[in-house]
Amino acid sequence: MIRIPQYIRDIARGQIDPKAEPVVRRSGPAFCLVDGQWAFGHETARFAMGQAVLRARTTGVAAVSAVRTNHIGRLGEWAEQAAHAGMIGLCGAAFTHPGALLVAPHQGAGRALSTNPMAIGLPRATQPPLLLDFATSITPEGKVRVAKEKGAALPAGSLLDREGQPTTDPNALYTGGMLLPFALHKGYALSFMVDALSVALSGADEPEARGTGGFESGAFFLAIDPATFGPFARWSDALDRLCHRVRSVPPAPGFAEVLLPGEPEQRSRIERATAVTIPPATWATIVEAGQSVGVAPPTG
Repeated sequence: MIRIPQYIRDIARGQIDPKAEPVVRRSGPAFCLVDGQWAFGHETARFAMGQAVLRARTTGVAAVSAVRTNHIGRLGEWAEQAAHAGMIGLCGAAFTHPGALLVAPHQGAGRALSTNPMAIGLPRATQPPLLLDFATSITPEGKVRVAKEKGAALPAGSLLDREGQPTTDPNALYTGGMLLPFALHKGYALSFMVDALSVALSGADEPEARGTGGFESGAFFLAIDPATFGPFARWSDALDRLCHRVRSVPPAPGFAEVLLPGEPEQRSRIERATAVTIPPATWATIVEAGQSVGVAPPTG
């Protein structure tokens, strides 16, 4: 929801074309290159993962590279899309235009990478999918924006100011500061690889792939049919044994239980099924954005 004003601005300046639809530009039995044509990134991502799943049903494994994607939203959505289709899903995304470079490389004090998120979804027979979904920066930009609008501080070690000094003030990111990669050199290296697989592989930084103002974006999607390597039931049973092994460990002091990857999101989805709390500052920006295009706020 914090992205609504951003999407409206992107439509106004021609970065998002709400009438556009993604298309396949190049393809083979186990791969394709998707051109998002600057449509809403969510539609491009849904289409691209759908293409990966479709091909993997025949080939067992399929890869899709996507260019001109725009912001594709929560990557876990697309990994879960594959998992709900009985596939292992993996995806990542990156931007390389200057405005999106918010993350310093390890041992660096300047912006060189976007937050470069990635996600992996694992299907199970009777339980919700297991899900990994995170930015390779220690804090996603969206959470920095939420903290800024709440007037809250960031955890120590998340951010440097424009002079390269540590800070917890989220406003610093929007005045020349920079995020740090998670896990020091490990997160930086993973971010680098996500950038390569998203941008270099798709050609997103080539002149013909650039959008308004030099905007560059790309993504990758992978679908794997676990039944290619043996019965799906064997795969699902093995995951259940892994989950049991992990959850049987006693919780560390200060914690009530060991959670599986994706469980916090599953619980949030249940809690927010009927209502979502929005900070007043965020709501005000949404109302202002709506009014700018003739949409009045609700009166109820």
